Amino acid sequence: MSLHGLDSAYSESGVDLTLLRENMRRSWETRWQNNAAMAGFTRELRGRRVSKDKERPMAVFDPSALLRQLTAYRVPFVLIGGLAMTAHGSAHVTQDLDLCYSRAKGDIDLLVAALAPFHPYMRGAPPGLPFRLDAPTVQAGLNFTLVTDLGDIDLLGEVSGIGFYEQVLAQSVEKTLYEMPIRVLSVDGLIAAKKAAGRTKDKLHLLELEEIKKLQLSEGE
Repeated sequence: MSLHGLDSAYSESGVDLTLLRENMRRSWETRWQNNAAMAGFTRELRGRRVSKDKERPMAVFDPSALLRQLTAYRVPFVLIGGLAMTAHGSAHVTQDLDLCYSRAKGDIDLLVAALAPFHPYMRGAPPGLPFRLDAPTVQAGLNFTLVTDLGDIDLLGEVSGIGFYEQVLAQSVEKTLYEMPIRVLSVDGLIAAKKAAGRTKDKLHLLELEEIKKLQLSEGE
C-alpha cells in the first residue's frame, strides 16, 4: 500500500472507490439531492453564457414530476442514461431524463398525452419552428431530444447495443425512486449501451460502471 492508502482508494482505471462506495450506501433521495445541487451550480454557469434573446428560458430539471406524470398515465418506459446510473450508485451529475419507451400505438398515445401539459419542444431547434409531439410525429420518428417545462427529456425508441423497448425491459430491474416503482436499466445494460455509443463521455462512464458492477457482485447485490 502506498502513502495514505491510495492504492485501495482508487481502482486501476482511476475511479475513486472511496467516493463510489460512500455514494452507493446513500439513499436515492440523498443521491438526487447531491445531483440537484451540482446540476444547479452547472446551470448557473451555463446561464451566464446564454445571451438574453428570445430563446426559451432554461427550465429547472424536475425528474420527479416527469416520472410521476408518466407513472400516473401508466406509460411503459425504462429509465436509462444518467439517472439510471445514479440509481445504481453513480456520482455522475445529470441534467436530463433519458427514457426508452414502447412504440406500441396505444403506448405512444399514453406517452404524448402524459407529456402534453409540459409543452415538449425539440431541443436546439430554432424558436418558432412548427413542432408538435403527437402520435403521428412519434410514429414517424424514433429518438427525440426535447425540452419541457420541467427540464430536458430524451425519448429513445431504440437503445444502441440493446435494442427496442422489449429488449431494454428484459435487461431492467425495479427500483424505488421518489417512492415509486420504476424500471431501471441494469448495470450490465448500461455497460452494453455505453460500449455501443462509444462517445468520450460514455468511455468515462464505463470505468465507473465497471467498478459499480464489481462492488455489487462483492456485496451480493
